[in-house]
Amino acid sequence: MDYIFGSTLQHVLVPLIVISYDIACQWFTNLFKRIDSHWPQEILLRPGTQLTPAIPKLHEPMHQTANHQGYSLNYIPGVGLSDCECPERVWGPHNILGNATKTQGPGSRQDVLDDHFGYWNWCKYISLGPTLLRRYRSAVADRNIQREGHRSLSESLEKDQVEKWEKMCTEWEGQIHPKTKKNPYETEGVSTLTVVDAWK
Repeated sequence: MDYIFGSTLQHVLVPLIVISYDIACQWFTNLFKRIDSHWPQEILLRPGTQLTPAIPKLHEPMHQTANHQGYSLNYIPGVGLSDCECPERVWGPHNILGNATKTQGPGSRQDVLDDHFGYWNWCKYISLGPTLLRRYRSAVADRNIQREGHRSLSESLEKDQVEKWEKMCTEWEGQIHPKTKKNPYETEGVSTLTVVDAWK
């Protein structure tokens, strides 16, 4: 995983990178130790590269780990409404291919899978313009609603308390992992209720 990740980053020219990975909380923990001790010179990070780990939105609630908000896309500045589940979406519509291609030889099966995934990618590519325009319009409208809601709520509270909360949020969001400042999003005494717990 590290070698694939490091090799990919050689083609990324932006300094701020959000890494979405189902087990980012485990994989990212000792990443910089592994970089220092094991990574070959040709895949080392460019100077000034800042990595922000995230767990995709569908996977994040399943971790049930206290103080896990640092990996939540809901609290990472700049990601908007990204859910980072795109790599998972391709499998649902293509599950039927497993049964449809199981009797084919390896070459034919590979060709059929390539054709289906190629068509999927082509459909995504040609729909990028309309999709991005639709999402941009929706984001602008949502932003305006959220700004007004934040403004009216902030005005109803004590000014010094609002400033204190905003400072806490800014300090916490501005940290590079691992985050050491007080987490303003952590709810003390609230446990996660799973489906299994509900059925007990």
